Amino acid sequence: VDQKHGVQSKGKDEDAIKTVITFDKGGVWSYLKAPKVDSVGAPINCPKNKCWLHLHGVTNFRNYAPFYSTETAVGIIMGTGNVGESLRFEEDQVNTYISR
Repeated sequence: VDQKHGVQSKGKDEDAIKTVITFDKGGVWSYLKAPKVDSVGAPINCPKNKCWLHLHGVTNFRNYAPFYSTETAVGIIMGTGNVGESLRFEEDQVNTYISR
């Protein structure tokens, strides 16, 4: 309970964090397309309506590195995350991804 106001402040419950991207300054947002194969060429199997790439950002930098990109390397991005319905935090679920 907030002693000053007598009301408990509660933030938004974020059970499922999902990565999205925009190419028009926020007009339209889309999920990141998941890779079709993993690092050894094995197919990634997940339902199409639950199969996106989710990346860790700067808000979780103590556990995982944020994604990296630069204006001079258009279309290139590297980051840690996972493929699936939402962002995962378990070490065995997190991988490193690079676009090409």
